[in-house]
Amino acid sequence: MALKKVKGNIERMFDKNLTDLVRGIRNNKENEAKYISECMEDIKQELRQDNLSVKSNAIAKLTYLQMLGYDISWAGFNIIEVMSSSKFTLKRIGYLAASQSFHCDSELLMLTTNMIRKELNSQNQYEAGLALTSLSCFVSTDLARDLANDILTLLSSTKPYIRKKAVLMMYKVFLKYPEALRPAFPRLKEKLEDPDPGVQSAAVNVVCELARKNPKNYLSLAPVFFKLMTTSTNNWMLIKIIKLFGALTPLEPRLGKKLIEPLTNLIHSTSAMSLLYECINTVIAVLISISSGMPNHAASIQLCVQKLRILIEDSDQNLKYLGLLAMSKILKTHPKSVQAHKDLILQCLEDKDESIRLRALDLLYGMVSKKNLMEIVKKLMVHMDKAEGTVYRDELLSKIILICSQNNYQFITNFEWYITVLVELAQMEFGSKQGIL
Repeated sequence: MALKKVKGNIERMFDKNLTDLVRGIRNNKENEAKYISECMEDIKQELRQDNLSVKSNAIAKLTYLQMLGYDISWAGFNIIEVMSSSKFTLKRIGYLAASQSFHCDSELLMLTTNMIRKELNSQNQYEAGLALTSLSCFVSTDLARDLANDILTLLSSTKPYIRKKAVLMMYKVFLKYPEALRPAFPRLKEKLEDPDPGVQSAAVNVVCELARKNPKNYLSLAPVFFKLMTTSTNNWMLIKIIKLFGALTPLEPRLGKKLIEPLTNLIHSTSAMSLLYECINTVIAVLISISSGMPNHAASIQLCVQKLRILIEDSDQNLKYLGLLAMSKILKTHPKSVQAHKDLILQCLEDKDESIRLRALDLLYGMVSKKNLMEIVKKLMVHMDKAEGTVYRDELLSKIILICSQNNYQFITNFEWYITVLVELAQMEFGSKQGIL
């Protein structure tokens, strides 16, 4: 009789699963805190049971409550219990809870070392993959040191699924235990030419992230990355590689000269706007770094400007802003190439996005010459009349004054005209700036 009662209690606990918890919270909006407090008591009762299925059900509910901001660190031992389950469906719940609630300073992590090592050496690729994914969220210095060789071994796995996750996990290991990088580097370099594109992409990602801190250490990989750049069709990977070359070029000028042709080919051929922008950005950086060779690459600059025009004309505000940003970089070294697109920049002053209007104003400041000064100022004055917002109108006023007065008024050929402009500006109403005379 007593056995039946215990069994009945367990079954009732099963009645309230994660779905019931979520539904109950939604139905108790006015007394949510009280309802959750009652659920917490039920969960604590469930965790006292020997039945691992009951415990996993409780941990699943705690995982949801943790996402709502509730502390579940008190259930750390129970999470590890569920992680150690022989059933993958239960194990997965435990590892999910661990990835959310454990952190690198958790004292309980020392209890997980052997268990995770066992998972990493499992013949079931999904168990090993589960361990790698969760470990990346809470790996500590001690775990990184103790498990580095086990993870490194997985880079030679016959399963691409495992190799990819292991490559990505090695990056987290390097961050926590830098001493692992040197012995792991040859194996990581091999993965750059892995037959599986997913593994290859993961290796590129890891090396590019490492190179952000110290690009010089990765100059030796330039030939491998150059081959990938000229053969890969993965736009995401190409963006990473091109960014890396942008960091390597200042360290090796000869590399920059070699990059111009393949980058130019990509600019011609790609339809992906994100890749197009990175190519243009890197070409500009390369040409600036090899200033002695810039006169020979006027065609590349013209191509970049023409493609940037496409970005600026695009309806996507982000692309438009990036186009203007890149155009300002070209302006510093090739002002004449940008000045030819003055009308397009002036059109941007009509954009509804203030950040784009301000970026266009900055560009106009650098595009002024003796020939176009009066035209630009005239259009800015017309724009001033219909501009909205005191902050933006004040910025317009400042830009007009700066445009005219830059380099000791070198672009002004008619000071009577300039005095007329000042008088007109003085008669306008502004926000924080109450006058200019």
